[in-house]
Order: sequence, then C-alpha cells, then structure tokens
Amino acid sequence: MNQSCLFLLFVFLWGHASSEENWPRFRGKDGMGISTEAAPTTLNAESLRWSSTLPGPGSSSPVIWGDLLFVTSEDRQSQTISLSALEIATGQTKWIKRIKVGEYHLHRFNNTAASSPAVNAECVVISWFDASKPVAMLSAFDHSGKKLWDYEIGNHTSQHGLTLHPVIHDEQVIINHLHQDGGYVGAISTKNGTSLWKKTYPGGTTSYVTPLVRSFGDGHEVVISATSIGVVGIDLDHGKERWSIPSLMKERCIVSPIDILAGSGKQDSLLAVGCKNGVYFTVRPPIFKAQNQWSKPEVVWNMKGKTPYVPTPVSDGKTLYALSDGGTLTAINAQSGEILWTERLPGNFYASPLLVDGKLYALSREGEMFVAQVGTSYTEIDRSGLNPGPEVQWADSTPVATNGKLFVRLGARIDCFGVKK
Repeated sequence: MNQSCLFLLFVFLWGHASSEENWPRFRGKDGMGISTEAAPTTLNAESLRWSSTLPGPGSSSPVIWGDLLFVTSEDRQSQTISLSALEIATGQTKWIKRIKVGEYHLHRFNNTAASSPAVNAECVVISWFDASKPVAMLSAFDHSGKKLWDYEIGNHTSQHGLTLHPVIHDEQVIINHLHQDGGYVGAISTKNGTSLWKKTYPGGTTSYVTPLVRSFGDGHEVVISATSIGVVGIDLDHGKERWSIPSLMKERCIVSPIDILAGSGKQDSLLAVGCKNGVYFTVRPPIFKAQNQWSKPEVVWNMKGKTPYVPTPVSDGKTLYALSDGGTLTAINAQSGEILWTERLPGNFYASPLLVDGKLYALSREGEMFVAQVGTSYTEIDRSGLNPGPEVQWADSTPVATNGKLFVRLGARIDCFGVKK
C-alpha cells in the first residue's frame, strides 16, 4: 500500500473514530440521540466506573470531545454558573470556570444551568443570562479553559427564563433566540465570536427547541419550530429562509426538530416537530425536482395519542420512539405514522430517551433509568434507581452514551457506567 493510500485510510479511520467518541451537542451528533456501542443495561455499583461531584446542580446535559467531558452547573447562593471540564476516563476535574449571572425570574422547574454546551475540536460554547444588563450571552473557551470570546445575544423575554442549547456546525455556532419580544435565528463565528448572519422573526411564545442542521443537495439548512413561525428551513451559509409552513404551532415549542429517517439509508428527510397540548407531526422538506425547481414542503402525518412535549423522541430511521412527559412510550412507523405499540412507563419524563446498541434508555424525573429491548415490541431489561442528590427535586438531564459508556447527570453529580472490556 502506497503512502497516499495509507494517509487516506488514516483519515477515514480517524474520522470514523472521532464521530463515535464525540458527543458534541445536546443529544449527540446531529441531535440523533443514538450510540451504536453497547453500554451497561444494569446501572449499579458493579457497572459504575466513577462518580464525580460537580460545583452545583443543573439540568444541562454534558457534551464530550476526545478525552474531556464539559458540563455546566449553578450556584444560586453566589448567583454564578460554572463550566467544568472532566476527564472521561476518571471523572477527575481538569478545570472550572465561573461566570456571574445574577438573579432573575425562572420557572420552578428551570435553573440557571439548564442550557447544554456545544463543543468542537477548538472550543466549547455555553449560553447564559446576564441579569445585570439584562441580556442572553454566549461564551467560548478552549479545551484548556482559556476564555476565547463573549457574544451578546440580546434581550430575552420569557415566562420561564433562558434555556438555549447552541449547536456547532463547522465554524459556526447556531442559536435559536426566538422569544416573546421577537428575536432571531443566527450564526456566530467560532473563531472570533462575531455575527455571521441573523434571520429576525416577530415575537411569540418562547421557543426552547435546539436547532437541527440538515444537509440538502450540496448545502445545509437550519430547521427551527416556534409558535410565531411554524416550521422553517434557513440556509446555513446566508441566513435566508428557504421554506416554511406557518401557523402550525399554537402553544410553546420545547421538543426539538429531528430527522426521523436519518440512519435509514434513505436520501429523503422527514422532520418531526411538535408543541404543547397534543401536537406532534412530520414535515417533508422541499425535494429537488429538475432545473432548479423544488417541491413544496408538506405535512405527512400527525401523531395520535400521548404526544411528547419536553422529551425529544428518538428514531433508528425505521421506528420513531416518542415518550410523553407522563410516561407513555409510543412506537411509530417513521414512514407512515402508524402506531405499532404503546407502553406505559411508571414515572414522569423531561430527559430525552436514547437508543444505545438498539436498546432504549429513558431516565425518569424520579431518577430511575428504564432500559428496554425495543423494535416489534417493548421488553424491559432492567430498571435502575439512581438516587439523585438531595439538592435537586427532579432528574431532568438527558444522558450521554458513547464508546460503551453511559454518563448520567443527577443534580450535582455525574455517574459514569461502563461495560467491562
């Protein structure tokens, strides 16, 4: 094998390995919530690899790049949040950076460390609210903890406080900043924290969805849903709206857009979106026809039954698994919307479910992890009580699964569970 072939093989293997080991945003790569490697199905002292105490509680999810895990925490007494970097092998804290946020209005289930970070090879980005101004902010740090830049997102008016999960695509940080007074969807440079583009929209009920970056043809678009705009696709390079289906959302949007055909091998996308009070449906985005002509976006099917409001569903490309806040798990044919089966899980759920090696993992607000074999039916494998700390009432952080490990944030601690090798 010549040197050029060896180099190409190295690049391929490195890219494949890095995509497996990294969990760069809320719900992992492309927001899919999927890991192909087996993790422990029983979470107990035998499968526990380490448990690390954080500076404080929070409901944000960790993100992982290389050998580091990044997570935010709150300290209500000092009115600060902190960004911690932990070694994924040992759970030891490498560094902590603290930011003064002040005191501001929050929903009783929200907190000042509810926004999950985003990370790439160069930086980790967090969002937070500066009560002294008052404005929403982004801050970027390199992997050694050095501050790189701050970006002032702008005024944020909402009933429940700020929860804004940034997403990094290439050298752009994508944010959804749609709130009661208006706002925008925007892109900020990861290199220097300057605005690349903004697409402004009118005010409405605050949208808490995490942006979805979707590829189409030779480009990419940002998919967002909100009461004020319905569902839209915005060109990632220029910030121009490509398509929209307005007037679909009557209530607050928390469940994030996902492509439920991703991983199926199909070229088409089917985007699942929803809002409060029983609204969950799929949208087929424009498809290229010929001579620069695109089809119109269309609603394909609507979900019936107990729909998700806070937990974002997970799909293997064939079957969509939608978990309602009250614990009803519904398996749906991704293409047709046909309900295949339902199962009632005894608990309440804000954390989003994951698919790990084909098994479904769901963390209840009461601190129980449900693990089940899913597909044609639901078969519970194990149910593990994880004993959240006394500093929190609920366990609402979505877990992380990568490289045969499961990272579960429970208030002011993170537990790492792993299979023996």
